[in-house]
Amino acid sequence: MLTDNAARWLLVLHTALGVAAVGAVTHLVIWLRRYLRGNYGKRRAVRRFAFLALALHVGAMLAGNIVYPTYRIEVRAAYLENAGALVEEHAAQQAAIDKIASREGAAAPQSAPATDVVKHAARAARWFDVKEHWVALGLIVCAALVLVLSLWDPRRDGTALTPIVLGLATMVAATLWLGAVIGVLTASWRAV
Repeated sequence: MLTDNAARWLLVLHTALGVAAVGAVTHLVIWLRRYLRGNYGKRRAVRRFAFLALALHVGAMLAGNIVYPTYRIEVRAAYLENAGALVEEHAAQQAAIDKIASREGAAAPQSAPATDVVKHAARAARWFDVKEHWVALGLIVCAALVLVLSLWDPRRDGTALTPIVLGLATMVAATLWLGAVIGVLTASWRAV
């Protein structure tokens, strides 16, 4: 397991690589749309974006896998799946809100019941698992996309693969966007 400081920096690296991968594959999809209109002038750039998306995707996954044991113990088991800790923290937060409201002479807003907090935390943990599986599938599709783009030249080999290549790139983009959104939402609950 990593130290807290190392885990935080790896989480930052994981996030930066993930954001860069999302950007690279989004650009790839946009540039591949030109292929549908028969514009193949940016073939080298398209291949470069595909390789870059794959490298960033692998890097983000490696950083995430290194930090995962720390997340599993310090966040998931100790917090997201620990109803007692969730209820205790929820009560402490409500007490702090009540104290501030009393000091300010205002009515304290009531937060959701503790049972809702427990349900939402468990749901966040499950969505994190969904994210991991989809991103792993996206990595396989990204590798296939890179292989196809490195071997296929639409001017030489015909345009029959164009919709398939665009579909593969769109699938990779969808998995990375899904991973990024779920990752940010999970980290908003509790990060390492």
